[in-house]
Amino acid sequence: MEEIEQEERVRPIAVISGDIVRSTELEHSMYEDLLYTLHNQLSLIRSLNPNNKFEVTRGDSFQVLVQDIENAATYALLLRTSLKSRNSNYDCRISLAIGHDVSIRHTIGSSTGDAFTLSGRALDKMTTDTLKVSTLVQPFNEHFDLLTKYLDNQVSGMTERQCAITYIVLKNQHSLTQKEIAELLGVNRVSVNRSIKSANLNLITEYTQLFSQKVREFFL
Repeated sequence: MEEIEQEERVRPIAVISGDIVRSTELEHSMYEDLLYTLHNQLSLIRSLNPNNKFEVTRGDSFQVLVQDIENAATYALLLRTSLKSRNSNYDCRISLAIGHDVSIRHTIGSSTGDAFTLSGRALDKMTTDTLKVSTLVQPFNEHFDLLTKYLDNQVSGMTERQCAITYIVLKNQHSLTQKEIAELLGVNRVSVNRSIKSANLNLITEYTQLFSQKVREFFL
């Protein structure tokens, strides 16, 4: 038993801490719709790996424990694009951190370790940014600090249609054609193609692929 507990303490994990942007400014019906959308996406992340967990606290704050850490950036983007595709007034701040020194307890809120500390502290310090990636591995941080700022700026400026397409592409792991995406959205393929180009979707997917690659190099 002691060996199993020790193994759990050193296995790298990712933690996504987040909160809703300007939640107090939303009408009650919009707020409830946002929470419903958020909960669906958190449940999706849990369904993609049975060891992933999440908690929602204070209504507008949430935390996700991610065991398949190579997918953590994709999960963060799924959360943001799902909200922004639902309504342009919906968004959330996300602080993603990866760490090795982990003690997972009964609830996520009572768990401790590098990833929990880094994720929570970074979220508290976020003022204008809405996406942040933190680790204790400086070479990894050097790869992603500036890239994440550019990604954050790109996602923040995307339209509902662009977010909807990005969400579909990420959720389906790039397996759908533009025609299939258009059918899902009830629009024509030309419109999808235009949105993909204007959203620089290829750069967003390249970011998630690079993230997965570097996570495997540095942490797995």
